[in-house]
Amino acid sequence: MKHSMSKIWRAALVAIACLSVSPAISEESTTTWMTGINVSGAELNAKKSRINFDYVFPSIKEIEYFRGKGFRYFRIPVLMHRLFQFDAGQINSTPTTDWKLLVALIDKASTLDAVVIVDFHQFGRTQSGLIGRDAAATEEFVAAWSETAKLLKDRSNVIFNLMNEPHEQTAEEWLPAANAAIAAIRQAGAKQLLLVPGSHWTGAHSWTKTDNARVMSGVVDPAQNFAYDVHQYLDADSSGTSPKEVAGSGSERLKAFSEWARQNHAHGFLGEFGFSSSEAGLREGAALLKYMSDNRDVWIGWTYWAAGPWWGDYMYSVEPKSGIDRPQLDILVQQNK
Repeated sequence: MKHSMSKIWRAALVAIACLSVSPAISEESTTTWMTGINVSGAELNAKKSRINFDYVFPSIKEIEYFRGKGFRYFRIPVLMHRLFQFDAGQINSTPTTDWKLLVALIDKASTLDAVVIVDFHQFGRTQSGLIGRDAAATEEFVAAWSETAKLLKDRSNVIFNLMNEPHEQTAEEWLPAANAAIAAIRQAGAKQLLLVPGSHWTGAHSWTKTDNARVMSGVVDPAQNFAYDVHQYLDADSSGTSPKEVAGSGSERLKAFSEWARQNHAHGFLGEFGFSSSEAGLREGAALLKYMSDNRDVWIGWTYWAAGPWWGDYMYSVEPKSGIDRPQLDILVQQNK
């Protein structure tokens, strides 16, 4: 079956025009401390297509392992064009291999009382262009979420993470596309929690220095069940590319976003953060986790970046190595108590 993306996009815009909803979140999300791990693999080598060669889909064994460590939430990065086939302005709902694997993982996770966060991990772009700036890309984005919501609306162990780290578009360009996707998700009948990023890499440290602060308070969710997805690393430029954490970064870099969220009666979820196994890294990572725990009026939880079988010696990996846990995992477990 094929669905017209332009019809979905127009319907979503009409729904947004009829709504004015303040930031809110379900009671369950404010009372449950949501902690977990990013399990990477399905998003790798986005321009290539050979599964188990160019990329690998997470297995239930990954979730079982970290579930045994006390974590319940698993952010699974995936790519729209691997989940769905797009053809001449339409989306074909014939299941792809990756879609079948994602649904199987969700269903197996439910037997472990684990929650899967479905993350479209493509940095604000589709294969057609820039979401929020290019009409074709925006329509694909909205249609993909409409289809995802329709097919997963009855699975209660799912959270929808709209997009990983938009950054080329302004927040002013990004917000209408995000709101259209949210409207399409709700029109499909899905009531699950949504995680909504800003633009500018959705960095917590820079949130109030960009138009995220001015624009992103305009998120509209008819179900009033969303939180802002922000990311934060602790190296000099907050990029997560260096193992040298800045002293004091763990306790300081979330403060500006936290105050913005309080003022806007909103909540935050730290979808990505990571730190090295150095003494400084472990210290700053522990401080970051403690800060969120001490400010639960704003924060609902976090997922660490990252685990996954292909990370090797990646400086932030918490994938067990030769059966031995990484030092970062010990910090996560300690701070999760």
